[in-house]
Amino acid sequence: MLDRLPGQIAGAINARTLYPPNHPRVLESIGIVLRELQQTLQEVQSDSITYLLVGDDLIVGDEVIRKTNLSVLAFIDIMKQRRVERLTLAAGLEAAETQQFVDALATGGKLRPMAHIIVGGVRIVMDEESKEEDRKHRELSVDQLEIVREAWARFRVERQLPIDQLEELVWSLIESVARTTRSMLPLAKLKAHDEYTFVHSVNVSLLVLAQARSFGIWGPMLHAFGMAGLLHDIGKLTVPESVLTKPGTLDENEWGVMKSHPREGAWYLSAIEGTPTLAVIVAYEHHLRYDGRSNYPVLRTPRVPNLASRMTAIADTYDAMLTVRPYQQPLGRAAAFEILRKRTGTFYDPVLVANFIRLIESSVS
Repeated sequence: MLDRLPGQIAGAINARTLYPPNHPRVLESIGIVLRELQQTLQEVQSDSITYLLVGDDLIVGDEVIRKTNLSVLAFIDIMKQRRVERLTLAAGLEAAETQQFVDALATGGKLRPMAHIIVGGVRIVMDEESKEEDRKHRELSVDQLEIVREAWARFRVERQLPIDQLEELVWSLIESVARTTRSMLPLAKLKAHDEYTFVHSVNVSLLVLAQARSFGIWGPMLHAFGMAGLLHDIGKLTVPESVLTKPGTLDENEWGVMKSHPREGAWYLSAIEGTPTLAVIVAYEHHLRYDGRSNYPVLRTPRVPNLASRMTAIADTYDAMLTVRPYQQPLGRAAAFEILRKRTGTFYDPVLVANFIRLIESSVS
């Protein structure tokens, strides 16, 4: 199968994103790539194989590789991030070359010419007229953001959310992410805690949309992911402000109230007609651990959270770590990355963490 090699390359890049170059997992993944290349070359009866990225399609010869798994989608996104449209791998490739190539893609280093790895571009012509019209139609406006922000602030009293306006906001966020990855930067300065919850939720939605889009999720499903990110913390608006803004350590009762927000948010969203099912699931699951071990809410039967919940958990933690709050000073990007790396395989999905770090680094480079 021609999709195995791209998936193994993506796996090696993910491993290198998370671990130092000589870590056993990185070295093991390099060996897997080399074995897969040898087997692929035997299958195609050639001394080299070339992958072309045309738009969002990965092509080998006359065949378009079906995007059947996250590893292939991750490979496509990595190529797009590094502007690699043509990748040729030749027989005779050795571990040192492979490691140099993987290291460059994982860390943002320069892709240098190699004897058995060739990278390049593909020239294509695209009609931009229709894209420009759609962009104008869905461009994010300050007025649109303010309308939703005000509704968010009134939630504590009215217990109502304008779902239709939230849906329009997410479509605009999708267009914003499509235009530039720099949209993943914080939106605004904060005036009050409920405003923090709103801005944090919009930032999480942007970060979830960028992650989902990088794995080839589009259209209504992408919109559902964005809505889930936007509404993940709605339950916190039922928590007393005295608990949310307490500068010291929460006592047992206060912590119990805080831990209730995923359940409360899911209950609230499930009662609103038109709320996407995925938003209810993510509101409930976004503090569950990737490894299924106990966190909150406590489950009778442990399970791996939904893909959107796993993406939201990473985005939620990252944005929170970079924000000034009453009980903590913000961390730098590097420190936040290190915490995410340390928690991979336990709290967070390793593949998603590696992809997330690459997305953020490409957005600020």
